[in-house]
Amino acid sequence: MSTYIFGDIQGCYDELLALLEQVHFEPDVDRLWFAGDLINRGPKNLETMQFIMGLNNPIVVLGNHDLHFLAVAMGAHDVMPTDTIADILNSQQSSQIVDFIRAQKLAHHDPASGFTMVHAGIPPFWDLPTLLRRANEVESVLSGTAFERFLTDMYGNEPSKWKDELTGNTRLRVITNYLTRLRYCDTDGTLELKHKASKRPQGFEPWFNIQRTTAMKIVFGHWAALDGVTNQPNIVALDTGCVWGRKLTAMRLEDRQIFSTPARKTYQL
Repeated sequence: MSTYIFGDIQGCYDELLALLEQVHFEPDVDRLWFAGDLINRGPKNLETMQFIMGLNNPIVVLGNHDLHFLAVAMGAHDVMPTDTIADILNSQQSSQIVDFIRAQKLAHHDPASGFTMVHAGIPPFWDLPTLLRRANEVESVLSGTAFERFLTDMYGNEPSKWKDELTGNTRLRVITNYLTRLRYCDTDGTLELKHKASKRPQGFEPWFNIQRTTAMKIVFGHWAALDGVTNQPNIVALDTGCVWGRKLTAMRLEDRQIFSTPARKTYQL
């Protein structure tokens, strides 16, 4: 039995199948984890979701594109020009996909391997118990009756820093931004959400370069510009820009071997 952790698929279903064939995936015994951004920007979002929902107990953490899909599907946000989620929105399975995504996590920890999976990052001052508690705050709202209001209030870059006294959807927004949008922050955890390239903005560092209060083994996606390179032995980046015409990447958890398959085309410029 092997466990394969996939970076951002974003609807690149053909590449997902090619990578599964490359690793000789055995659905009856192997396990699949997904580091978020399952859908959007790529060509086959419906097929991607149908496949993942048909798996035996997949482990999924949500990315910013997955949450954006929920917001659009529930009428909490308009479709954006670069969105490619019409195939799901127009599908008879749309409500089932909404329900599936609402039930997923924002952070997952595997005690056996010691690895923790998030989509984007973890602020340096959160230890593992704190991370899981904060993620659960958002997860509980997503799966509850107040989720539509949260989706409406989810967008925005403020507050840019965690404070324990934050409440309501303002509190949930900064948690969500850390876990699904974080790239750069400072030592106090102040978010810098405008820069996406690998060249850091002045005064900020990649979140994984800031010394943590407690050591963690982390696997994440989201940051395609890194091309899978963090220079940190226990921090593994898996978004290698398939939707941008580069490659789809997965890691086998048991030995940390990396597998990749090239994108069939450039889906986003």
